[in-house]
Amino acid sequence: MKKFVFFSFLIMLFSAFITPIALGLSSRLSKDTPDKQIFEVKGEKLYIRVFNADTSKNEFIELEEYLPGVVAAEMPASFELEALKAQAVAARSYILSKMETSSDAHPDAIVCSNPDHCKAHISERSAKARWGQADSDRYWNKILTAVSETDGEYMVCGEDIVEAFFFAKSGGRTENSEDVWGESRPYLKSVASEENYTDSEFYSYKEVSFNDFRKTLQTLNSSFTQSSFCPQIGKITHTQGGSVDTVTIDGQSFRGTQIRSAFGLKSANFEILLSDKTVTFKVCGYGHGVGMSQSGANQMAKRGENYTEILSHYYTNIQIIKL
Repeated sequence: MKKFVFFSFLIMLFSAFITPIALGLSSRLSKDTPDKQIFEVKGEKLYIRVFNADTSKNEFIELEEYLPGVVAAEMPASFELEALKAQAVAARSYILSKMETSSDAHPDAIVCSNPDHCKAHISERSAKARWGQADSDRYWNKILTAVSETDGEYMVCGEDIVEAFFFAKSGGRTENSEDVWGESRPYLKSVASEENYTDSEFYSYKEVSFNDFRKTLQTLNSSFTQSSFCPQIGKITHTQGGSVDTVTIDGQSFRGTQIRSAFGLKSANFEILLSDKTVTFKVCGYGHGVGMSQSGANQMAKRGENYTEILSHYYTNIQIIKL
């Protein structure tokens, strides 16, 4: 379990006006070698070691200076400020939750900048170039505001720091973590999520031939028969969040998450449509479905709800505390 004893210790230090030059958990050091230390405290600032996926190097970066680049990379800057603030707290929580775990992908760093593994990160210069001159300063300042107005805030559930997963948009409900990854978390439960249903990207489609459909399924089950005949779609079960849990095809069962991965679908919330020659997936939403829907968070913000209300809705049984 990811205890937040360390952070309570930091709070006591700060409240006593003690400003250590460098502080780290001995259990997070590798054979007491200084270059293996993954975080340290300077004054009242927490520095974390990040593996830069672009340069393949580890970098020590102050947490609050690192976060704007994460928020800019993970959520559209055009979203409401309260949604961006919720994203900032979620990203901070996720990073802090990794301080008592390790990863083979970056054993000497807390997190990396690879969005497929940890959380994406983008530099100020790159973010501004992506937004264009007309919006660059306004959007960057908006993100800085979202981070500064939630300075040091993160989520806990009992004695656990919340591993705050998030994704782009749901199909109307989020997913239980156990339905996607097989591991139950008390704060990652299925909840209703109002989305922007008029969004042109709310639905996506992927069409494949019968032959390619079967060929792909063979990568999941080598005994699956490859042919050009129309597949027989049998029983389909769904998760509480509305995604495909299992689907029977030609008498063989597959997980919805397997189908999503094998065919490169935007989510596991899909329908299978058959024609004379092709299989078409009609896909709803975008992402794994666990935790906070970013689009849903933006809809809540538009209704006037603040970031703490957004976070308490998407992450159940949590408290927001401060370093």
